[in-house]
Amino acid sequence: MGTRASGLYPKQLGRYAIYGAALHSPCTGKVVEAGRGQADQTPPQSDPENPNGNYVRLACNNTEATVYLSHMREGSVAASEGDEVQKDQVLGRIGNSGNTTEPHLHIHAEHNGKGIPITFQERFLVRNSLVW
Repeated sequence: MGTRASGLYPKQLGRYAIYGAALHSPCTGKVVEAGRGQADQTPPQSDPENPNGNYVRLACNNTEATVYLSHMREGSVAASEGDEVQKDQVLGRIGNSGNTTEPHLHIHAEHNGKGIPITFQERFLVRNSLVW
């Protein structure tokens, strides 16, 4: 793959490699919050009044942390508050909703309202890291 978009900051969401990709749950747990109904933005527009856009917040088993998965595609959130989810279950699709200027997944973990480090395949990631 190697490129994130076809063209220089294209306005067509379909020209972004990640747009519409399935978003899988990083853990087994429970949906404690879900937001939907936000439109996908046309790059580089953003919606700072709805920072998460369409999202799911998970309480992962065996941890006190919750995990946010934000900026999901309009109409794609496939889980609701109270749902039990399994690791790798599809929760929606990557989109461009909320306070974002191009399609991507925003993921972060919190404990008592404060951000905490999160690892993937035993690695700490930094902005723009690729795992797979």
